[in-house]
Amino acid sequence: MKPMEIRKNKHVQWIDVTRPSPRDLADLKKMFNLHPVIVEELGGPSARAHVESYDGYLFFVYYFPNYDKQDEASVRTEIDFIVTKNAVATIHYEPISQALKDVVLTDERNSLELVYHLIQHLLVFEERQLRHVREKVEHVGHDLFKDKERDILERLTYLKRDVSEYRIVVRLQEPIFRSLLVKGKKFWGADAEIYLSDLEGDHMKVVNQLEDYREAIVDFEDTNNQLMNVKINTVMKTFTALSFLTFPFMLVAALFSMDTRDTPLVNLAGAWWLIFGFIILGMALLFAYFKRKNWF
Repeated sequence: MKPMEIRKNKHVQWIDVTRPSPRDLADLKKMFNLHPVIVEELGGPSARAHVESYDGYLFFVYYFPNYDKQDEASVRTEIDFIVTKNAVATIHYEPISQALKDVVLTDERNSLELVYHLIQHLLVFEERQLRHVREKVEHVGHDLFKDKERDILERLTYLKRDVSEYRIVVRLQEPIFRSLLVKGKKFWGADAEIYLSDLEGDHMKVVNQLEDYREAIVDFEDTNNQLMNVKINTVMKTFTALSFLTFPFMLVAALFSMDTRDTPLVNLAGAWWLIFGFIILGMALLFAYFKRKNWF
């Protein structure tokens, strides 16, 4: 199990914990004077995203989407924050990137700036995660009119699931940013508004991009379904026309195949060729009529 990491500069301290052990929880409780309910919640992933203000610290649960290449879908990843005026603790249950650790603790002057840079980096990461969605949407648009309807349908199905999973996670962030803006101003003061409003704006950029891709997927799916319907209708029209083309003459052939005394033409020389020629001529005339009507 990875040990607790502590980093600091002259003004602020960052504690990072991956999969907290009972000892980690005890240390965090002692450092921040945590409420027992919070300690219990830190023992594993939380059931909901929320922001809580306690005596001397803020606690909030933040979710962000992380793309699973094997499953081809975005999964929810959680980071819990404990924030005091001069320290920030992040607790998570999956490893986080080294880039996140490298981007912080350069010149932050207080915990507000540290929280801002941490979440801003996560939002940038979320936006990068949308790149695979954009690329797949562009590929679908490029292949839309290349007779690949079945392949496109499968790709769109995976894309819709990925975007839906991503959207669920991103929508969970909205109440967090709203609550953080209200409670953050009370905790840090009025200066916090510009930082927290900027985070909310960056979040909306991600949401807007996601909605654009979602609408594009719906449009492409509708177009692909229309192309498939046109092909199906064309095939059905062709088979229907062929049925009308052959059925009358199958009836004629069946009538002349009846072994009765009064069947006409049966005893004439060359009767078979006469009947066969009549059927071929009739089919040719019907075919020309159907072709003129654009039924083929």
